[in-house]
Amino acid sequence: MNTEIRYPKIKPLNLKRNARIISTGVALPDRVVTNQDIIDAYNLIATDRAVQYSLGIKERRWADVDQRLEDLMAKAARQCLDRAGIDIDRVDRVIYSRLLGDYQIPASSVNALRGLGARAGIPAFDISSACSGFLHAMDIAIRFIDSGDDYILVIGGGIASRGIQILKKPDPSTVFLLGDAVVAMLIGYTEVRHFLSSYIMTNHFLYDTTFIPFGTSLLKNNPDELDFDVFNMSVSDGKLILKNAVEYCRLLAEKLLSDTGLSLNEIDFFITTDQSKKIWEAQLKVLGVPFEKSLSLFYKYGNTVAAMSPLILDELISSGRLKRGDLVMMMAHGAGSSSAGMIFRY
Repeated sequence: MNTEIRYPKIKPLNLKRNARIISTGVALPDRVVTNQDIIDAYNLIATDRAVQYSLGIKERRWADVDQRLEDLMAKAARQCLDRAGIDIDRVDRVIYSRLLGDYQIPASSVNALRGLGARAGIPAFDISSACSGFLHAMDIAIRFIDSGDDYILVIGGGIASRGIQILKKPDPSTVFLLGDAVVAMLIGYTEVRHFLSSYIMTNHFLYDTTFIPFGTSLLKNNPDELDFDVFNMSVSDGKLILKNAVEYCRLLAEKLLSDTGLSLNEIDFFITTDQSKKIWEAQLKVLGVPFEKSLSLFYKYGNTVAAMSPLILDELISSGRLKRGDLVMMMAHGAGSSSAGMIFRY
């Protein structure tokens, strides 16, 4: 198979109605799970020191097995809306980027509306683009704003540890990586241009690089093995994930900067998915971004999938490091086969 791929050209954001990030909100499970907790629970041949050295992670948050996804979604969304002073019934649309929902259908975003006590039948839908999903949803949101919406609630992340905890058959190569978190963002109409550029690409040749087996392929290939470890993420080549993140990081930066006419020095903060400490550091190195212009939360939250980049954004906002008017280049790389990037003024 020819695996060479041509990436699409970047198209200018010709928006007549502009959008901006109004607020963010975060929901994290209370339970902190250390490397040693995982080693002891699943009798793994590993040490906390070795895990920290190889991955750069010390702990992560895992939801209790009876904790509901809708509660985390509602908590993050409620904090986000409270910070904005906006009631849920004023929101025009809800987009949720998920890994696993409560069900395959209906959309978990619909259940979030129930958790928020919404009185209006607000349009809500889920998308699935792994770690890059939140950026996909943001791109969709600013285009809905352009078409007439005033407020869009974007939610990302979820509970990735449930299969590990219930099936008790973790993959030693991925069990230390995953953490649970949900992030919400309210995007609203503004007369001033904030989103300057957006670029999304995929590489279908890497479709099978990282996946969760649950799906129609399971019914076709393993009809008598439905107790198979179908909810855990499978990574076929971790080195390829690192390589792709670096390649896509360079590609996205070149596209976004050429489209805006900006230089990297003019960017105040660089945010990207940090699937491991090495992946985060490699992206900074390839672009030449100083550490003080970026942030990684992988050491304490792990890979929270679609929540990774917005979790960092929320931390920068909450800590006061990121201020209104600052320029942000934000990226996310998902499952080796999908990446998205934006430049916006916070």
